[in-house]
Amino acid sequence: MLFKLQLLFVCAGSIIYLVSFSVSTTFDDVTNLEQRFKNISPNIRPRLNQTDFVEIAVLMTLESIKDYDEVSGTLTVVATYVLYWHDEMRNWNKSDYGNLLIMRTPITETWIPKILIRNMVSKRSVFLFDNDVDTRTTFVRYNSSGQAMFMVETLHECSCSAEVMYFPFDSHPCAIELLTVEHSDEIRFRPLLKEIYMAYTRSNAEWSIKSDLVESELSEYYSLVKFNIILSRKPRFLFLNLVVPVVFLSFVNLLVFCLPVASGERASMAFTVLLTFVVFISMVTNILPASNVISLFNVFLQIQLFCSILITFCAVWSISHYHKFDDKNTNGVMARILIKTSRLYRKRCKIKQNQTRASKEKRMPDDENENTQQDSNVNENSINERTSDELRYSLYVFDEVCFKLFTFVLVIQLLIYSIIVLCRC
Repeated sequence: MLFKLQLLFVCAGSIIYLVSFSVSTTFDDVTNLEQRFKNISPNIRPRLNQTDFVEIAVLMTLESIKDYDEVSGTLTVVATYVLYWHDEMRNWNKSDYGNLLIMRTPITETWIPKILIRNMVSKRSVFLFDNDVDTRTTFVRYNSSGQAMFMVETLHECSCSAEVMYFPFDSHPCAIELLTVEHSDEIRFRPLLKEIYMAYTRSNAEWSIKSDLVESELSEYYSLVKFNIILSRKPRFLFLNLVVPVVFLSFVNLLVFCLPVASGERASMAFTVLLTFVVFISMVTNILPASNVISLFNVFLQIQLFCSILITFCAVWSISHYHKFDDKNTNGVMARILIKTSRLYRKRCKIKQNQTRASKEKRMPDDENENTQQDSNVNENSINERTSDELRYSLYVFDEVCFKLFTFVLVIQLLIYSIIVLCRC
């Protein structure tokens, strides 16, 4: 019984070996098919009827975004393009060639479509081989039914205009446009998928990548496939190193009016902050392109620069009038207006104080008459009888008004900028 089982296994193995040997592909089978392909001219389109067009399905695999330069509007992309088409001349009967399923043919010995990138910056061709070895070892794969597949990897620079209105929270729509050089009645492109294949896309430190709809365009003279992508800036780095320092510096600029005029540091602080704003504007100018669309952050910087110039002017003016008032020199229209305004402001403050006290406790009639008499004496003082305390108080009122005014302007700017950015996001 055991001997019969062993004999059965030996017979079954021999049959399997003979069958596999009979259907295996030999070197001669591949050589014969290769020789047959060489007899077909690589310059002839793969159609038995040459009036028929060749439809090519295109699949783009985005490997990575190497760089995006907003100033020059150049997008550097590493991508793989896979092309599929049907070849009516390069097919075979599997049984005639040892059940050969796949045949690889070098691109120099077979037909391939010539493809350009319409929005290329330098070299327009997709086929950018480094040397002859790369060219010789690049193949077109055929199956027995004549279905061809060609895969090419490339690195190219495409033009992509930047939209910097919401910098540093900006997004840029870009496109890679594949174009044929033959007429549309000879070759036609169609996208294989509605989106770019991004399963193997490597992340970028500065940009997040999102695939948009793949479009096709057909005209009398060309066929085109447009692969759209959206680049969104990762704003954390620029927000922490550019936006936050500018906002803090804007609040620090207001502290100029909190410094005593006699300290002698008011003018130096105002000029230092002004120069710092100039440095930040230079940084932003180097990052952003020169376009008609102006960044909202750039507008914010320009307004802060203008406010800083006004603050510097006010600081210098207050210092000069401080020394004039020490010499009892009150000539000038601005000085007279400032002193009259400070008197009205002081009188208004006293009235509010009296009203507050009256609401808390009863006041004696004699005290009210005395306060009224003092206020009338202040109003009856002539310009030549101003005291040094009154002159210093006028400068205090000037600083307080300037501080509140520029604080209001800064807060309004921040609110408007934040609302626009948040509504856009």
